[in-house]
Amino acid sequence: MEENQKSETKKKQLLNTANSYVKYSALAFQMVGIIGIFTFIGYKIDESRQSDTPLITGIFSLIGVMAALYTVFKGLK
Repeated sequence: MEENQKSETKKKQLLNTANSYVKYSALAFQMVGIIGIFTFIGYKIDESRQSDTPLITGIFSLIGVMAALYTVFKGLK
């Protein structure tokens, strides 16, 4: 009987560990996606403006980083 409880506890711990890995992996992919989308939008704006310096790309990249960090902090709560 006691052995069965230990087995159940161990299964729950493994499941919690796996859920943590999935959660944090998903947050990492969200960060990459958000930053990539904002950078791409900035790049396309710079491309359409035919500017010599990628100023809008840089600005949108930074906005993407801030949005990604906001998403991560919100997801950790």
